[in-house]
Order: sequence, then structure tokens, then C-alpha cells
Amino acid sequence: MMLATDLDDGRVVYLNGQKLAQPSKETMFVKTLAYVNAYYRLQQERPKTHLYTEGDQQYDLVFKTPQTAADLTAKRHVYQDIAIESYGMLGRTPDFIDSGIPVFAAHTEFLGHNQYTDFSANAKAYCDRIKGNDVFVSHALQNPQIDRSKALHEISKGATGVKATKVTSEGIYVSGAKMVNTLAPLSNELLIFNTPTLTTGDDDYALAFWLPINAEGLKVICRKPFDRPDHSEFDYPLSNAFDEIDAYIVFEDVFIPWPQVFVFQDVEKSNRFFIESGLFQHTMLQDQARGSVKLEFVTSLAIELAQRLGVDKYLNVQEMLGNLTANLELVRGALVNAELTGALDNAGVFGPSIQPLLAIRAQLPKMYGDALTTIQKLGAGSMMGVPDGRDFDGELGPVLDEMLSSNLMSAEYRSRLLNLSWDVTGESFGQRQLMYEYYHGGDPVRIRAQHYHDEDLHVGNEMLKRILK
Repeated sequence: MMLATDLDDGRVVYLNGQKLAQPSKETMFVKTLAYVNAYYRLQQERPKTHLYTEGDQQYDLVFKTPQTAADLTAKRHVYQDIAIESYGMLGRTPDFIDSGIPVFAAHTEFLGHNQYTDFSANAKAYCDRIKGNDVFVSHALQNPQIDRSKALHEISKGATGVKATKVTSEGIYVSGAKMVNTLAPLSNELLIFNTPTLTTGDDDYALAFWLPINAEGLKVICRKPFDRPDHSEFDYPLSNAFDEIDAYIVFEDVFIPWPQVFVFQDVEKSNRFFIESGLFQHTMLQDQARGSVKLEFVTSLAIELAQRLGVDKYLNVQEMLGNLTANLELVRGALVNAELTGALDNAGVFGPSIQPLLAIRAQLPKMYGDALTTIQKLGAGSMMGVPDGRDFDGELGPVLDEMLSSNLMSAEYRSRLLNLSWDVTGESFGQRQLMYEYYHGGDPVRIRAQHYHDEDLHVGNEMLKRILK
């Protein structure tokens, strides 16, 4: 089980313009890690649902190779349990990559080998080690957007990705960068690969490998944090509780031994890696399960706000709330649909149906945005007039209690509710969460276009042919 002390392992982390001498002493890191460690804690608290036995050893259920729809459902319940701990706001907890590890282990043959190493064997050994040690892996696949009008190899200035700079019989040296590596500062290891967007000539960037977060030459540069250290969690209940800590990862001649490499200077295999490894399909189930928890959280918040402010009796408000609950049910139904209409692949792994999951990914950003807009409309000016939490402890306390209390809630509860509503909808924390839902799984425009191209409409098309004759 990963603990805060594990952060002081020599990893190079920069935050607020400073290199951290002891990352484990950084308050926000410690707070966030407590939420991340719910993944491990729940194994102890709920072993019947979070663990399974294979041979004579127990593993987290996320590592179980699914062979039936029931297996996927059981795993989804684990994903949702973990997500509930952070209200669905942490998108890259250990179960994200771990959900794809057993599938990856069954789909390594396409990686092949070269004169230096057996990539397929490397991948199998990697999956066995991650499963056996329950390692917290953060992945980095997005390349910095330096000039999106050109291929990676056509850009002469700036770090456009991670590329091989030197090759030896022992391994490779890599330099460059990856962007938006979520929760990297708190992870044990990084899994580096590319989205399937490389083109001819990008060979030096066509890599997939793993490395420890404390590898020599690796720098983790955190984005600006969202916390308000001069205020309490009363005022900023989410912003000051945890932060997913996206980071920019810099590689400066980092040595990667051959046993840690899965793809090397092969554009075709780099483009096949995310999909054919099974990581895409199975991490997407985890991701949408987490998204359903997050959507339920903001839906519940909107309803609580309406009821406590006394506006839930109005028909137009009920319609707004009904729109949110209907959206939530559609997402829940799509998750079940993905599981029940899944199928066994040629390696004997039961995978969820992609189309229902892509439907969630295409629509959930809008659904989440609708929930935030509803909260803003309901809270209106009330969210702008909440006193500082410290005012309740001073001479103003009795005055605030009298003036802000109602038959529906106390002054303190009112302030907590409105502060949470503002944190979710207006603060930097909340805006990052909105941005995350729109783009963490890819461009929603491309997702919808892909969904249109892949949708099975054979019944509808047959009806059209019949009537148009």
C-alpha cells in the first residue's frame, strides 16, 4: 500500500516555482494521496467485493480477467466505490490503468520483438509485476501542443513529444515531454505511449515504455494548484480538500532499459498500442463508471440546493431537476448496456461494448455542464454573498445565525451548501473539472463522429429499404 512517505523516493517535483525537497510534506499532496489511497483502503474494508482469489493469492478485483458480463458488472461496482470516495472528482486513481492490465497481459503478441529485446515478453512481465505488487501507475500519452498544424517530426522547436535520442545494447535514452499527466506527482510509475495519431516520419517518437517516477533525468512540473491555503475547507470544501495535480513531464536523456520497452521506433505499432492492448476499451469502462458517480454527485447537489432554498415546488425548477435525473438514468443504462452486450475476444477476454461507452463519453460532458448551469441558476446571487467561515466564530456569529437561518436550514449549513455549489461551478477547481469532462477522453466532436460511423443501424436501414421501395 502506497503511503505519503513513499513520495520521498528521490522524485524531482516542482510546485509553485520551487523544487520540493520533501514532497511528502506538501499539504495538498498528502490530502490528495489520502483520497487516492481509498483504492487500497477499500480492499481491507470490503474484501468480499474488492478482492478475488487466484491460485493461492488475493488481488484487487480490478486485476481479474473478465470472462462474463457479470465480471464486468462486479468490476464496475468496484470502480464506483472508489470514485465515491472523491465524489467522482479524481479521474486517474490507481484503478484506471489497473483495469486494463489483465487485458493487456492477454494481448501482447502484436508487439513482436527486435534485435535487442522481446517486446511481447516485456509486456507480459510488466503486467505480472503491476498485478503482483498492485502498483499505482500514472499514464502519459498526450504530446505537448506546440504546433498542431504539423506532424511531430516537422516541428523544429519545442518539445513535441518523447523521442529516442540514443540507442545502445542495454537500452535507449529518451528526451522530450508529455503534457497533462494527471496525478503523476503521487504515482509510483509512469506508463508512456502515444495516441494513435503518429504519421510517417514520426519514428523517433513511436515509443511505448514504463519507468519509475524517480528515474534520473525525469522532472515533474505541476500546474498551478487550485487550493486557497488562507481559507478553510468550510469556505472551499473541494478546492482545499484535494487536487488531481496535472503535470508537465520533462525527459532529459532518461535511460530506459530494454526490458521496460514495449514499442520502439515503429509508427504502426505505436498507433495500434492503445487499442490493441485492450487498455482503451477497459479503462473506458472504469472512466465512465467514475463519470456516473460524478454526475450523480452534482445532480444530488442541485436537488439539495433547490429543496433547501425552497424553490423545488415550482414546475419549471422540477423540470430542470428532472432533466438532470433523466440524464443520470441514461448514463446508468448505457453502462449496463455496455456490459450486457459485450463479447469475448479471441484471447478469451470479455470486453464491454464500445458504442454505449462512447455514447456516454460523447454526452456526459454536456450532461455535466447542464448540471453545473442548473446549480448556478438555483444558487444565483446567494452564492455571491456567503460570509467567510471565520465570521461564524467571531462576534458576527450570533448575527449571522439569526439573519441567515431559515425553517429549511441553519445559517452554517446554508453557507456550507452555497460554498460547495460555488466551488463546483465557479472556482478554478470546478472549472478544471468541467474542462476535464470535455477533453480527458478525447475531442467530443471526434467522438460523436466516430460514434456515427460505427453505429449498428441494420434494422432501421432494412425498414427504410422496405418502405422506400
